[in-house]
Amino acid sequence: MTVEQSELIDTVSLDLATATCTLGILDDLVWDDAHLQLLQAKLNSYLRFIESGEIYVQYPAAQGLDFAIEILCIYAPGITANLFLARAENIVNEAGYLLRVGPLGSDYADDAVSNSL
Repeated sequence: MTVEQSELIDTVSLDLATATCTLGILDDLVWDDAHLQLLQAKLNSYLRFIESGEIYVQYPAAQGLDFAIEILCIYAPGITANLFLARAENIVNEAGYLLRVGPLGSDYADDAVSNSL
């Protein structure tokens, strides 16, 4: 599953200790305008999945939990992507959820390359 499959939920994890249901987006694309459009469509699908109640049909144990959407990226977001992500975070927060962005793994692929030079 990838950002390109906008209607699919990539990962769902339930943490009863923190009362959080985290929906993960596995982002394997290099940052460009087309990527941002795909990511926007994916985020909208995730919000619909939560707000429609479909999450509770597929994951009944999510009832009563807080929601977080986590974007796990292979490549570090640049300036334009960070502006987009800041706007997306505001929208997700206004809906009552958290948005987190970080590397898929221990570091971004392009950071690992630049650190090895």
